[in-house]
Amino acid sequence: MSGKRRGRSAGYNSRMTHWTLPVTTLFLTTITSLASAQLSLPSVFSDHMVLQRGIQLPVWGRAPAGQSIRIELIDANGKSRAEATAQTGVDGKWRTQLPSLTSSAMPLTLKVTAGSESIVRSDVLIGEVWLCGGQSNMEMSVGASDGGSAFAASLPSTVRCFTAPHDMAPSPRDDQPAQWVVATPQTAGGFTAVGGWFAAKIQKSLDVPIGLLSVSWGGSPAEAWTPAKFAGKHPMFASTVAAQQAQGEAFDHRSPSDAAVAAEEASRAYDAATSAYWLGLQAKDPGFQQQWQQGTIDSSGGWVVGQVPGAHGSAAGTESLAKFDGGTWWRRSVSLPQSWLGRDLNISLGPIDDSDVAWVNGIEVGRTTGRPAAARNYRVPAAAVRVGSNDIAVFVLDTGGAGGICGQADQLMIVPSATTGLTGSDANPISLAGEWQWKRGIEGGGNDAPTTVVQPPVNPLATWSAFGSMFNAMMAPVATYGLRGAIWYQGESNADRAAQYRELLPLMIRAWRESWRQRDLPFGIVQLAGFRAPSDDPVEGVWAELRDAQLNTMRVVPKCGLAVTIDVGDAADIHPRNKKAVGERLAGWALSQVYDQGGEWSGPIFKSAKVQEATMVLTFEHADGLASVGGAPLGGFAVAGSDGKFEWGSATIQGSTVIVSSPKVPSPTTVRYAWSCNPVRANLINAAGLPASPFATDRPTTSPTK
Repeated sequence: MSGKRRGRSAGYNSRMTHWTLPVTTLFLTTITSLASAQLSLPSVFSDHMVLQRGIQLPVWGRAPAGQSIRIELIDANGKSRAEATAQTGVDGKWRTQLPSLTSSAMPLTLKVTAGSESIVRSDVLIGEVWLCGGQSNMEMSVGASDGGSAFAASLPSTVRCFTAPHDMAPSPRDDQPAQWVVATPQTAGGFTAVGGWFAAKIQKSLDVPIGLLSVSWGGSPAEAWTPAKFAGKHPMFASTVAAQQAQGEAFDHRSPSDAAVAAEEASRAYDAATSAYWLGLQAKDPGFQQQWQQGTIDSSGGWVVGQVPGAHGSAAGTESLAKFDGGTWWRRSVSLPQSWLGRDLNISLGPIDDSDVAWVNGIEVGRTTGRPAAARNYRVPAAAVRVGSNDIAVFVLDTGGAGGICGQADQLMIVPSATTGLTGSDANPISLAGEWQWKRGIEGGGNDAPTTVVQPPVNPLATWSAFGSMFNAMMAPVATYGLRGAIWYQGESNADRAAQYRELLPLMIRAWRESWRQRDLPFGIVQLAGFRAPSDDPVEGVWAELRDAQLNTMRVVPKCGLAVTIDVGDAADIHPRNKKAVGERLAGWALSQVYDQGGEWSGPIFKSAKVQEATMVLTFEHADGLASVGGAPLGGFAVAGSDGKFEWGSATIQGSTVIVSSPKVPSPTTVRYAWSCNPVRANLINAAGLPASPFATDRPTTSPTK
């Protein structure tokens, strides 16, 4: 799960272009042409979907113009639970609403009919639906988190997840290639970990099905999730949006010859950079030097058995790789039937984080550079195939965060490219999931691929920094799908722009609420966890400013919650693996504030400060049972006078207040708490054991620009 910024457009890879681009093109062509020619539903209305209970349920799709549409939800006895009708407009689109429904864990069938055509979706449940958005810490899978395997096995089948594939677009799209997945021990490992723990606690309390719309991308900035039509009306962002729109128009008006030349130049530059990149790695990696891909598959020479797929550190046998960045070599053998001899094969390895090279019997069959989310599919030439045991080797390069062969078990397989003439089991894929042998190669991160250096010729509005680029491709297709609320874990990529974030995050929330036509859509924010080596400086680090922007948003935007996570971070990893605490704190907020179950959901939140002689007296909201963790002396408080120089302060609890002072600051004016990237000294909690949010008494609450 890489959290690094990805500079290239989604779907592009030098060695995988023949796999990725045609699929995307075919998909987009299909939804454009077929939607207007025949009855269709967006992919979010697929088998196993969860529909939101207790609201008028939006349903939409396409059909021939002027067509009458009938929508039904039918139970197992054939009885209609809900009905609605619609009429297709001249643009081929139709939209309607099903009446409000109570929860149902018993599968229903959604049937949509237009004339002689009909679409049937099965195993439909009614419950609670939440959107899970953000960057890598929301994207991190259950399987990559602490306790992931056991937790995945515990999730009930009434928890389902719809994961939007990574993509960017210059304008809103109607659909995307995705589907709902039922939680099983084999599939739940791929769910969002924060969302999974959130869903588990909500489901246990409410006893209803839970649906998660997982829409996130590691390293993504909040700008990419904020539609340009909203940002363009904000004085802080209007000029940027105007410049981006102008660049997009210029791109659209290029001549075909200019476009072809630019594409060829970018392709040559990328190929040259990629070649140099791999040559540099191969010169330093012992596996390439000693040609480990050629070796006999045995357990000698330091090879260790590990389970595939699975993120490094979480898959069985890979625990020692939890903090490892660098190259690992993976090998296994597989027995192929006689009938496969002389045939081209396809080998599928699922997503690999970040880069890889694959061999079959010592012959390279493919490599992918810097594409952690892309599924690997490589052609194995017939000349490389032999009867009986065949050796497979994969070099995996992880440049930061979690890494590994990270897909699902059913994605790993080898199969003939064409099955003509094959019968019985010989026509079936052979699974590659299970035990592999692995060994460390080159060590150390910082080996970022040249994808961050060379940009292909893509529309500037479909790039990483463009307002709305990810919203358009990944979120717009599900906008208006019935939701209860949204949870959001993001900010690392905006940490150097905290002042803007105070405006941007509220703007994004408003944009989402208007896009979903729910003005009061509940929105839960995860405040950034602790990261980096602790500092002795009382006030340091841009992350403190970003956390304050998140706190400010919770204060000024209605129906917002904040999950403080400074106590569950990891100094050495921007992707802390304790996602249980994060998901459950968000669920605590939702149960208390969205579902009206009461109970404390927040740690202490700073309320007011006053000077009392040589001390500062602080009051808090959510202050019942103020205490320190383990009864230790309070820490994390810094105090300053009119000179603005902060010193560590002494703090004591007196009822519902905290008294702060320092002998070095006889006339205090300001207190800051937990004001650093990794505030390990901070230990103020309340009776619920929840940590206090970082705060600064000199940072007033500010309302966003309307």
